[in-house]
Formats: sequence, C-alpha cells, structure tokens
Amino acid sequence: MNSKAKILTIVIISLLVGIAIGMFEMPNHGIITTKNSSEKASKLSDILQLISDDYVDAVNLDTLTDEAIKSLLAQLDPHSVYLTAAEVKSENEHLNGNFEGIGIQFRIVEDTIVVIQPIKGGPSNRVGIMAGDRIVRINDTLRVGKELETEQVMRLLKGKKGSKVKLSIKRNGLERLVDFTVTRDVIETHSVDFYGMIDKTTGYIKLSQFSSTSYKEVVQALSALKYDHDMQQLIFDLRGNGGGYLNEAIAIADEFLPKGDLIVFTKGRPNSKPNKSFATKGGLFEKGKLIILIDEVSASASEILAGAVQDNDRGMIIGRRTFGKGLVQDQISLSDGSALRLTIARYYTPSGRCIQRPYVSNDPEQYYMDFIARYANMETNSDTIPHADSLRYKTKNGRYVFGGGGIEPDIELPYSAYKRSETCIKLLRLGLTYQFCFDFADTFRETLNQFSDGDDFLANFQVSNTIWQSFNEFAAKHNVKIKSLSAKEQAQVRTMIKAYIAQLIFDDQSFYRLFITVDEDVQTAIQYFK
Repeated sequence: MNSKAKILTIVIISLLVGIAIGMFEMPNHGIITTKNSSEKASKLSDILQLISDDYVDAVNLDTLTDEAIKSLLAQLDPHSVYLTAAEVKSENEHLNGNFEGIGIQFRIVEDTIVVIQPIKGGPSNRVGIMAGDRIVRINDTLRVGKELETEQVMRLLKGKKGSKVKLSIKRNGLERLVDFTVTRDVIETHSVDFYGMIDKTTGYIKLSQFSSTSYKEVVQALSALKYDHDMQQLIFDLRGNGGGYLNEAIAIADEFLPKGDLIVFTKGRPNSKPNKSFATKGGLFEKGKLIILIDEVSASASEILAGAVQDNDRGMIIGRRTFGKGLVQDQISLSDGSALRLTIARYYTPSGRCIQRPYVSNDPEQYYMDFIARYANMETNSDTIPHADSLRYKTKNGRYVFGGGGIEPDIELPYSAYKRSETCIKLLRLGLTYQFCFDFADTFRETLNQFSDGDDFLANFQVSNTIWQSFNEFAAKHNVKIKSLSAKEQAQVRTMIKAYIAQLIFDDQSFYRLFITVDEDVQTAIQYFK
C-alpha cells in the first residue's frame, strides 16, 4: 500500500526524527564544560565577543554561537551534530522509552486538535477524556485555526510530572465545552509496535527504533511467540527503523545468533584496536527460519542487526537497500543542557564491510538530498547500484556481499514490482481511505463502541455495501472513481477501511492484525520461507 507521495512523507519524517537520532553509544561520562583550550578556540571566542559588543545591529549571541558550532561540525561528516537543550530533551524522550505529558494520541484535522486515543491508564484517560474529543482551549487560550502545528501542540501538552494543564473540550452530542484539568505524568512508550502470529507457525515482530527498552521488549515478544504460540519461523520487520542505541542492536542480534558468531566490530582512529562483539549462548531464537525485512529508511542500528544476520548466513534479508550509515556517534553533554554528538568510530559487519554511503564532509545537505533523490526512480526501477571489487566481501558460507552503500537485500522487493492502477495510486497519494475512516469513526463512534474490544470488532464488523457506497461517494468528491479498482484492489481497500476504523476506535494492535494481511512486503516474504 505504497505511493511516491507516501514514501516521501515517510522519508522526510524519518530523516528528521529517526536517522537524525542515528546510532550511538550510551553516554557514560559526565557533563563537559566549555573551555578555551587553545589559541584557535580563544580566537573564536574573541570574535563572538567582538560581534556582541561592536556589531552595528543587536544580535542574539546564543543563537549565533549555536549556528557557529553547527557550521563547524558540518565540516566533519553528516552525522556529527550539535543539539540544543530542547533538541536533547526531545530526542531523549524518543530513546528513553518514556516522556512526561498528558498521554494522548492526537491529530490536527483541518483547524482542530482531535484526540485519536487517550493512552490507557494515562492522565487523560483517568480524568475521562475520550477518543473523538476536540481540544478547543489549552489553559484558557483558544487553540484552533489553520496556523496550528503538531510540534506547537506537543510543547503545550507536555510538561513536568505533577504539573497541571486545563483543557476545554468539544464533545459530540454536547452543546457546551467540557473542562478537564489533567495532571501530567510519565508516559511509557514502546519500540515494538506489534508482535503476533501470521499463521500457525509464522511469527511477526515490528520494531520501530532501538531505544533503551527495545531489547527487553523484543525478548518479551520472542518469548510469547515461541513458548505461547510455538513459533517455528519469524519475520522481524525493521522497515522505517532509523536506528538508536548500539548496545540494544547487539543484544537483540545475540538472540538470533549462536555462541561465537561475530555481531559487529567498531574501529576508531588509525592504530586503535577494533572493539568486537560476539554472540553468547542461550539466544531465544538461534534456530528456526528467520527473515529480516528492511527498506530505504532502515539505518545504523537496523543495519547492524541486518548485517549480522546476513553475514553469518543466519537468515534471509528481504526488501530494499538500506540507508547506508556506518558511523558511530558519542553524545557528550554540555553545561547548558545542549550536547555534541560526535562521530568516534566506524562500524563493520562480520564480513568486514563498512556500509557507510559516500559523503562530502562540507556538504551535509547534499548527503540527504542524494538520499531523497533515490525515490525519483524507485517506483519504476530497482535500486541496485554498481560496486567496485574492493567493496566485495564474503559471508560465512562464501556468498558475496558488498559494502559502501547500505545493506543490500538477498531478495529485492522494488516498488515497481507492485502493479497498481492509477486509481489506487491516487487513493494512496491523497490519503482518502484514512480520511473517510476518520469521519466514519467520528460519526458512528457510539455504535462502534458497542463492540466489547478489538477482538470482538475484528470478528464481527464487516465493511458492508452501504459503507462501501459511502466511501465511493466520498472518493468521487475528490475525483476518484472507486469502480475502476481491480477486484484485488477493492478487497485490499476494504481491509484497510476495517483496519483504520479498528485503530481509531480501539488500538494499534487491532490495526496491525489486519494490516499485515495486505502488507505486500510481508505477504511476499512469507513465500520465501519455503
């Protein structure tokens, strides 16, 4: 269910959030205070002070200093970056497995903040905020209008544990606004989006990032699938996973590889000794068929895991060529809460490959533009690239693999292989299926809530001909004629309608249980277990 527009959206978001997080070691040192340690550093400090004292116009010295540091790091590599205190806080929330806030999933629809789901047991859920509620005021200030942005809303709703925020809400069926006072709390987040059985023998795990809780979550998923459901083979989905903590990737790889297999090694400056990580005994899934799903946004820690499985011939890698990030960063905290994320090593897969894409040290913007440019041809061509013999390596069993441009899959699934009608592509590009489902769930929420839970909904709800006709009329208003869809496409869209409604009324788990049945990468991968 892909389109070029959808792909580009995913890419941009992942670049800014996922791959920007990248892969780095857990910080294990104290705060570094900024001091002038040389004449050159003193010169930079003197120049900034002269600008502050004598420049013709008033300047913000803090902003100027931040920009100077960013410009300095841009001369090194695309992944050595400076983070402001606010950026450090935001990224730590992504990787630490929790944040402090009111605990809702929300979406800005036209000009209004709409609650998609309150997190079960969270602060909003406890005070009675419900899915479908519209947040009109935050702390008595009107928050509606086309100028609303997601980041702005998140800043308003997040805050320290124990602090309070007043919300005025418009609820369907009530004429007046309803006021709630929500006490912010710690909200746990998860990096395993979903795990479950696809059929009687095939398990599936979707990992979205490598956070501080990822290994624990993956072990929980593997244990449930293996011991509760007798899983014999596994699809481990790393699509869209931009990376995270190096140690988490190594620990997860250890669950798949037998004792003694090399997982990864890192090497810093010339003449330094490689730091090697080997698998230990007792992994939860050292035997049994394994497929790793990857795509163009799978990066850094995802590439560590995929490369370890591929080079040790432990499983099959299926999908599309990964991002190609072979650099390791160390995050160094500064005294004002900001941080320096500095490249300290390169990592190498067990066969000895470094999969870092080429880059020009003084042009990080071009590095990312080159990546985005891959999408210009991905829907009509494969993503294979030429290789020099110097980049050719051998796996444990003697198969040839290549470095220098990401992890190439054993089986490529190019977007061009999925033949779709123009109508289907337009549906995807415009996001009409989700828009229809959002309106439908909002209108018939009371009726849909009569299902006891997601299981009840999946078992008993059907996309009736009446609903399909309503969707037909909705799409027609956007100049899309549903009748021109093939029978297969119509069946897929019906499944997606049910999946989106399940997500909007119940949870992501109910959504994924249906989505994987029409996820073309997953369904194609299943065939290769044979």
